[in-house]
Amino acid sequence: MSPPAFFGGATSHFLVTPKTRKEDAVLQYTVRRLLTLPLIMILVSFLLFLLVVQLPVEQRAAIYVPSSNPHLTEEQYQELVQTIIERYGLDRPFLVQYGFWLRSLVSGGWGYSPTWRQSVLEGLLQRAPATIELTLYAMIPATALAIGLGTLAARRWRRVPDYLVRAAAFVSWAFPPFILALILLNLFYAWLGWFPPERTSLWASDLISSPAYRPYTRLLTIDALLNGNLRLFWDALRHLVLPAFSLALLEWALLTRIMRSSLLEVLGREYVTTARAKGLPEPVVIRRHARRNALLPVISAGGVVTSLLISGIVVVEVIFNINGVGRWVMRAILESDVPVAIGFALFSCAVVVLTSLIADLLYAVVDPRIRLHGGAGR
Repeated sequence: MSPPAFFGGATSHFLVTPKTRKEDAVLQYTVRRLLTLPLIMILVSFLLFLLVVQLPVEQRAAIYVPSSNPHLTEEQYQELVQTIIERYGLDRPFLVQYGFWLRSLVSGGWGYSPTWRQSVLEGLLQRAPATIELTLYAMIPATALAIGLGTLAARRWRRVPDYLVRAAAFVSWAFPPFILALILLNLFYAWLGWFPPERTSLWASDLISSPAYRPYTRLLTIDALLNGNLRLFWDALRHLVLPAFSLALLEWALLTRIMRSSLLEVLGREYVTTARAKGLPEPVVIRRHARRNALLPVISAGGVVTSLLISGIVVVEVIFNINGVGRWVMRAILESDVPVAIGFALFSCAVVVLTSLIADLLYAVVDPRIRLHGGAGR
C-alpha cells in the first residue's frame, strides 16, 4: 500500500516543480554574485591604497584636515597633522595602515575637500543624482536603439540599411564626445534655442528649492512626476537631451556593431536553419530563436560601456554646466584636490562593479545555463 501523497507517495513530485528549481537556481546565482561584490570592492580599495601610500605621510595626513583655517599658526597646523597621523595610523606598518584606511572608508571618512568645502563623501552623495540621471538617459535609449538598428543591419546584410547603419556607427565611434557636445550646444542652444544647458531653468530651480517640492529620489524627471508637475518634468527632460545624446552616441556605436556581428553569427547556426526549414517567418525566427542569444555579447559589453560613460561624463558635465560629480571632480583635480580624486576613483569603481553585477544577472536571465551551472556555460 503506497503512502499518502503528502508523505512522499506517487504525487509527491508536484511539491518540487521545475519552476521551483528554476527559481531556486536564479536565487542562488544572484546570492553568489552579491557575495562577490564586497570582495571586489575590498580588492579595489587595496589597489587604490597602494597608490595612496606612495604619498608622503604629511601629504596623506592633509587629506583628513577638516578645513584650511587661515588663522592656524604653523605650529598648530603641525600639531593637527601629527594628531591625524596618530589617529589614522599613518606611521604604522603597511597592513595596519590599510586596516585604518578600510575602516575609515566603511565609516564614511573619505577625507575633506578644500575645493568643495565639505567632506568628500557628502559632496559625492549630493552631486551623484545628477550624474546618475544623465547616465541613465544616455544608456537606456542608446542600448535600445543599438539592439534595434543592429538587428536591422544583420537582417539586411550587405544591403542599403546595413551599409547606412555601419557608416553611422563608424562616424559616431570616431566622434569625440566633447567635440559633439560643443557642436550640439552651439547648434541647438546658441542658434535655435531649443535645448538649454544646465540641469533646469531658473523658474524650475526656484520651485525645487521651495517647500512645496518634495525630493523623493533627487532624480529630477522622476521626482517631477512623483510631485505631479509635468511642466517641471518636461523642463528637466529638455535640459537632458543634449548632454545625454553627447554621451550616448559613443555607446550606441559600440553596441550596434556588437549586436550586428553577434546576430549575423547566430543566424548562421544550425538551430536557426532548422527553424527556417519549419516554415517560420523570418521575424519570428529572429525574435524567438536568434536575438536572445545574440544579446549575450551586448550584455557582456556593459562594463566597457560604463567605463566609456564615466570618462566622457566629466567633460560633458563641464560643457553643459551640470552640477554633477564630473564637473566638480574636474574643478577639484585642477586645484590638486587629492581627497576628491581618491573619492571619485572609488565612486567610479563602485559604478563599474555594480554595472558588471547587473550585466551578470541579465546574462543569467537571457541564458539559463549560466545560473544553472554557475557560469560554466559562459
